[in-house]
Amino acid sequence: MDALIVNNKTYRECHGHIFMDGSSYKDAMELHKNGVDAGVISARLKALSEAGVEYYRDGGDRLGASSFAARIAADYGIEYRTCVFAAHKKGSYGWIVGHAFSNASEFYRLVLRAKAEGADFIKLMVSGIMDFKTFGGLTGGGLKPREIPELIKIAHGEGFRVMSHANGADVIKAALEAGADSIEHGYFMDGACLKLLAETGAVWVPTLAAAAGFIGREGFGPGVAEQNLALQLENVRKAVGLGALIAAGSDAGAFGVDPVQGIAREHELLKSAGMAEKDILRGDRAVMERFRRL
Repeated sequence: MDALIVNNKTYRECHGHIFMDGSSYKDAMELHKNGVDAGVISARLKALSEAGVEYYRDGGDRLGASSFAARIAADYGIEYRTCVFAAHKKGSYGWIVGHAFSNASEFYRLVLRAKAEGADFIKLMVSGIMDFKTFGGLTGGGLKPREIPELIKIAHGEGFRVMSHANGADVIKAALEAGADSIEHGYFMDGACLKLLAETGAVWVPTLAAAAGFIGREGFGPGVAEQNLALQLENVRKAVGLGALIAAGSDAGAFGVDPVQGIAREHELLKSAGMAEKDILRGDRAVMERFRRL
């Protein structure tokens, strides 16, 4: 029996960013801008190991932190997988965690670059992020649904699984229909998306802790984070009922998400949505089996 089932102290962080600190991405980027701070990354890996994290799937960065972490994570008993960096459409959200492309040819070059730099999978930024100003609001642009299939085909053609950062029903549906291997975040799904999620067998990593981290934050719409989280929890409940694969990933290091303890919070939230440990483990294992270099 898996250790997680026995003592609830072993975790798999299926969506994190090792370079982020949970409070300021600007400070985090400043810290590594002249080269990866090996001491900080090593200390974080040590803390993760002590917190029971045995697996970490990194959503990438533009500074080389996740690549460095992947090289030394085994020393801390952590199986580490990374996309190295994410790929985003020029002018859209994603520069914090990766590099931009303007067209399919440029995306292909980024895929080849990721391969050369040792990526285990490709992360495609399909959409922006929650704006937390209005319920259901998104910011940061993204891809048009018609652009998504070609890009996923390119990544698959080079032997990579595709980790798809996607919010909003239209692009989530397009990503699933195009064969995305996972939906990351996946806020504001509708019934058609949930049905497709179950039918395609893609893994959903709902990052509930990322919405919870904005509750009570000043400067945003009052109650919006609570509404976003409530809808996400309800969609998790529905997805469980449909038999969809759901994995635990907290968006560790993002604002309001502790870079070490975020995954424990994610487990609490998933359980509050009706997920049993065996269901979480099923999703986690799907991520571990699929998101490695083929």
